[in-house]
Amino acid sequence: MINNKIQLYRAILKVLTLIGISILGYFFIRSAIMPTNIQIDKQQAEIIHVDLSTLLQGQIKVIQWDKKNIAILHRTTDMQKALSNDVKEASYFVFINSGGDVNCPLVVDQTTKLYLKDICSAYLYDTSGKVIKTGSKVQNLIIPPHHIEGKLLTLGEN
Repeated sequence: MINNKIQLYRAILKVLTLIGISILGYFFIRSAIMPTNIQIDKQQAEIIHVDLSTLLQGQIKVIQWDKKNIAILHRTTDMQKALSNDVKEASYFVFINSGGDVNCPLVVDQTTKLYLKDICSAYLYDTSGKVIKTGSKVQNLIIPPHHIEGKLLTLGEN
């Protein structure tokens, strides 16, 4: 009786293993022979225009674009002085408003008034999007494609 149960369990185990290998093989072969002429239609985000004339220095305006929160910071004079020379638009900084490890929104740091601060983890970023040294592997802020002419921001194209 015990031998029959052991043999039954072995047979069930072999059948289940065979089914699992078959399913795995099917998906492996299917992915290997998938046609290469299929074009993935990546939808480009729409281009929007934002009037910056009402944005005061030191203020952040948050808008929705491409299903992301985009923040626009009107840099203060002190923030502009702290920038490196390679920043092309000194008056405004446009970035995806999520930083740190858990992608929390950013605000102007009230202590220094020179940096952006992640409200969850307190990581600091300069106003060009570079993370100030931390012990973590936090990435720099992501800057969406945009350009600014006068007081008009165009999001979605460089």
